[in-house]
Amino acid sequence: MYRLVNSLKWSRIVKLQSSILCLSLTLGVPFYSPVYAQTDTVNTYQIPAGELDAVLKAFALASGIEFHLDARLSEGFYSAGLDGQFTPEQGLNTLLTSTGLTAHRQADGSYQITDSTESLTLDTLDVSFSEGEISRDEAGKYAVYDDNRSTVYAGKKEVERYKGKDAADLFKGMPNVYSGDARNGGGIDPNIRGVQGPGRVPVLIDGTEQGLTVWRGYRGVSNRSYIDPNLIGGVQVIKGPNTVANVKTSTGGAVVVNTLSAQDILLPGKDFGGEFLIEGSNNAVAPTLGTLYTGQDYRDVDGFPSTPQYPYADPSLWQPMSHNKNNNPFSGDDYAYRLALAKRDESMEWLAAYAYRYKGNYYGGKHDSGFYKSGDSKEAYMTKVDPETLALRHLPGAEIPNTSSETESVLLKSTFLFEGAQQLSLGARYTDAEYGEIMASRSGDLVDGNKMAQWPLSRVRAQAYNLDYHWSPKDPWIDLTAKLWTTYTVSDTNTRGGFPNYANNHDLLPGYSTLLRNTAASNAKDSRIGVNISNTMAFSDTLSMTAAGRYQYREQRSDDTYDANKADGWVHFPQEGTYQEFDASLQATWQPHTQWTLNAGVKFQGFDVKDDFLAARQAEGGDTLFTQQAVSPGLEASYKVRVFLSEAEIQAILDSYRRMLEDFGFPESQILADLAEEEAKLRKEGQIEERTQAWLHDGNGKYSRAQNPCDPANGLLPDNYIEGTCRATNQLNTKVNMRPKTHDHGQGWSPFASVAFSPTPQDRIYYRYSQMLRFPSLFESTLSFSALNNAYTSLKPEATVNHELGYIHHFTHGDLKLAYFHHLTENVIERDDMLRFSNIDSQTLAGLELQANYDDGDWFADLNGAYMLTNQVCDESSVVTRYRPDEPEYYRNCLFGGFPGGYLESQVPPAWSTSLQLGHRFFNRQLEAGIKGAYLAKAKSDEVVQRDDTLTFDAFANYQLSRHIALEVVGTNLTDVYHIDPLVRSSVPAPGRTIKLMLKAKF
Repeated sequence: MYRLVNSLKWSRIVKLQSSILCLSLTLGVPFYSPVYAQTDTVNTYQIPAGELDAVLKAFALASGIEFHLDARLSEGFYSAGLDGQFTPEQGLNTLLTSTGLTAHRQADGSYQITDSTESLTLDTLDVSFSEGEISRDEAGKYAVYDDNRSTVYAGKKEVERYKGKDAADLFKGMPNVYSGDARNGGGIDPNIRGVQGPGRVPVLIDGTEQGLTVWRGYRGVSNRSYIDPNLIGGVQVIKGPNTVANVKTSTGGAVVVNTLSAQDILLPGKDFGGEFLIEGSNNAVAPTLGTLYTGQDYRDVDGFPSTPQYPYADPSLWQPMSHNKNNNPFSGDDYAYRLALAKRDESMEWLAAYAYRYKGNYYGGKHDSGFYKSGDSKEAYMTKVDPETLALRHLPGAEIPNTSSETESVLLKSTFLFEGAQQLSLGARYTDAEYGEIMASRSGDLVDGNKMAQWPLSRVRAQAYNLDYHWSPKDPWIDLTAKLWTTYTVSDTNTRGGFPNYANNHDLLPGYSTLLRNTAASNAKDSRIGVNISNTMAFSDTLSMTAAGRYQYREQRSDDTYDANKADGWVHFPQEGTYQEFDASLQATWQPHTQWTLNAGVKFQGFDVKDDFLAARQAEGGDTLFTQQAVSPGLEASYKVRVFLSEAEIQAILDSYRRMLEDFGFPESQILADLAEEEAKLRKEGQIEERTQAWLHDGNGKYSRAQNPCDPANGLLPDNYIEGTCRATNQLNTKVNMRPKTHDHGQGWSPFASVAFSPTPQDRIYYRYSQMLRFPSLFESTLSFSALNNAYTSLKPEATVNHELGYIHHFTHGDLKLAYFHHLTENVIERDDMLRFSNIDSQTLAGLELQANYDDGDWFADLNGAYMLTNQVCDESSVVTRYRPDEPEYYRNCLFGGFPGGYLESQVPPAWSTSLQLGHRFFNRQLEAGIKGAYLAKAKSDEVVQRDDTLTFDAFANYQLSRHIALEVVGTNLTDVYHIDPLVRSSVPAPGRTIKLMLKAKF
C-alpha cells in the first residue's frame, strides 16, 4: 500500500479514490512502483478499458515502471485497455497509440510522456506550473468519497452545462442542497439539509464573502450571494458544521466557489491560449418595463389610483404577459458569451476573462398544472405564497414577469512562484448585474385576466480582491497559507417594502407630499475585509496538527434616508451597522494504523456588532421611537366565572329589571312573568362575570405552560370558572420603557472529533461529531420593519451539535456513499408572532443521503438521493402563547418545520428527492450524451407552503469537433412541466422547456 503524507511543493495533495496510491501521475512527479521493471521482460496484462489516466496507473502498478506525465496531456483521453503479452515498453507504447503522446525512456530507466508535437526537455523535473497538478475538479470529485465528511461537487463542465436560467440552478440535483426564492432577485440563498439564513451557510467565492441579507416583507428574508455562473470553475458544498482550514463554515456548512483558472482555459501542453464560449437559449422574451412617475403629482397622472398610499393597482406597472414562446435559441432574448486568456510557465500564471449574459423574462411550463389551479383564493395582500392558485395568475406557458437579468463580469487572476517554495496569488473580480425583482408579497397580483406587475429592475455591483500566500518548504513543521481579501457591494434592490410609484393621500394627509416617489428601492453598501491564516505541522508520517485563525470586519451603509416628518408607509429603516467576527482553531490528525484515522480539535469563536443607525438616532435624541421601547412583564389572561348571588343582590337586580320593563311600557302581567323567569335563572345559573389574571414571562419574554392561568392543570382558575372561556392575548398594561440596545458581543468554544475505519482498501466507515456556534447576524442585530430586536434580552448564539455516520465503497469503475446525519440546534434565532427576533428552544433535523457514480469510459452514471427523517422545531413559549389548552397543539412543544409567522417555515426542504444521470460516449469518445431525471416529493400536509411533486428531465449532447472546438446542446425541463422550486417565498413558477446551444473554442 502506498500513501502520501507530506505535501509536495506547489501542490495540495488530495487523496485519490481508495487512498492507496501515490498518484504522482496527476502531480507531474514520478509515478512509481517500488522496483524498476526489466524493460525486456514479457508479462501478461489484463487491464480493462477506462480513462487513460486510470489505465496508465493500473499499468504502472502491474509492470513496475516509473513514468512522468503532465496531467493536462492525458485529460479527456480514454483507452481500450491492454490484453495480452508485452514488455513494459511495448505495453506503454500500445496504450499511447492514437493519443498523440509519446513515451521517452530516461537514463534512470523511467519514462517521460510528452505531447509528440512539443519539444522534449529532459531536465530534472520539479513540480511547477509546467508540470501540472491535481486538477481542481479532480480534487473536488474525489473529496466526495475520500473525505470523512459530506460534500457535493460540480466542476466546470457541469456548471456550464446546467447553469440554467438563474444562478440557483447550480444546485439542481445536489442531494439536500437548494436555494431559497430561486427565481426572484438573481442571487443564491443556499439551504443545506434544511439549514438556511444569515450566517448559517456562508458562500465563499475564491475565499471572499459577499452575502447580503435582503428583506422580503412579511414573508421573511433572503441571504443572497451574487456570482456570475460564467466565471465559475467549480462549486463545492460542505454539509454541516465542519472545521476546514482556510474555509469559513457555519452551522449549516458552506458553499465554496472557485472561479476559472488558467488550467481551465489552456489546451493540454500549451503555455498560452484562450477560450471563447458563446451560447443561446430559447424560452425568453424581453421584458416590457413599467413606468416610473417620480416627481409628478399623483393627481395629474391619468388613471392613477385614488389611494396612492397603497397603489396595488398602479396601471403604469401592469403589463400584458406574452404567450408566444419563441423556440429559436438564437432569438437574442437569452444569450451569453465569454472570452478568457491565460498563460503559465515555470514561475507564473495569469488569467483574464470577460463574461456577458442577457436573459429576458422566461416562460413557465405548460403541462401538469392541475395542482396549481386547485385553489380559489386570491393571493393579493397575503403574507405567504399560495401555490395552489399560482397557475390562475401565472398562466401555464405564459411569460413570467420580473425574471430577466443582464450581467457583465471581469475576472483577473495571477500566481507567482518564488524561491524557497513560496507562492503568491492575486485576484480581482467585478460584476455589474441587473435583475428582475418584485417584493415577494406583491408577486401574485393579477388584473384584467392577463396583466401582471413588471417592476423596475434591481441592480447589484460587486467587486472582490484577494491576496493569497502559500509557503511549503521541505520543513515538515511549515505548510503555511495566508489570505487577505476585501469585497465591496452596492445594491439597489426592490426590497424596502414600498411601491415604485408611491405618494401620500391628499385627502387623508393634506400636509404631506403628493409627489410620486419610489419607496420600493432600497440601497445598501456592504464592505468587508478579512484575513485567514493556517499552518500544518507534520510531527511524523502519522501525526499532524493544523492551527488556523480568521478575522472579518464588515460595514454596511445605505443612501436611503430617514425623515420622521415624512409619511412613507410600508418602508423599513435604513440598515446600517458594523460587524466583527473571529475564530481560532486547533485540530490534530493521527493515523495509528493504516486502517484507522482519528481527528479532533477545538474552535474558539467570537463576534461584536453595533447598530449604527439606531445609535445615531439615539444620539440625536427627541424621537422616542428610537430611545424608548415599551416592554410588558407578561400577558393578561381574561376568563369568565359564574357567581351565585345573595338574596339582597337578587332582589336588587330584579328591582332594576322591573324599572326597565316599566319604562318600556310592558303590562303588569308581562312584567311579573319576565321577573319570575329572571329570578329562576339567577337562582339556578347565577351571574356571569369576567375576571383577569397576570401571566408573567421569565424576564426574557418566554412563557411557560406551568405558569399559564388558562391551563386547568395549574389550578389557578377558581371553582366557578366557565370552561373554555380563558384567553391570554393582550399584554399587561404595566409596561416599562427601556432603551433599545445598540451593541452586542459574545464568544464561545466548540469541540469536534471524527474517527474513520477502513476494513478493506475499498470500504470505509466514519463517524463525525461536531459542535459550532452561530452568533446573531448583522441583520438580526439591527433595526428593521417586521424584524425587531428582542426588548428583554440580547440574543444568544445558536449552538449546533451534529452527528454524521458515513459508509463509502469504491468499485472498479465507481463509488458509493451513504450518510446519516442528526443536526440539533438550540437557541435558534427566529422571528416570533410579535415580529421580534428571539431564541426558540431548538430545531432537530435528521436524514439519509445517497451519492453514487459509475464511469467505465463508455457508460457513465450519477445517482443522488436524500430523505429527511425529521424536521422538528420546538419552543414551549411559542406553543403555549399560540394555542389554548382545549386545542391538541397546546400539549406539543414541537411543530413540523416551524411556527406561523417565523422564518423557518419557508426553509423546509422536500421530504425526499432523487436524481439520476445516465450517459454514453460514442465515436472514440468524441460524442458524449446523457439524460438526467430529478424528482422532488410533494410538500407534507402540515407544511405552510404546499407544493406538488415534480419530475423533470434534462438532456445534453456534446460533440468534440476537433481538439479546439466543441459543440453542445442542452435541454432542460424537456416535458415542459409547470412547477415551483422548493423554498419559494415569491409567487414565481420555474422555467418551462428550454433548449440551449453552446459553442466553445480553445486556441
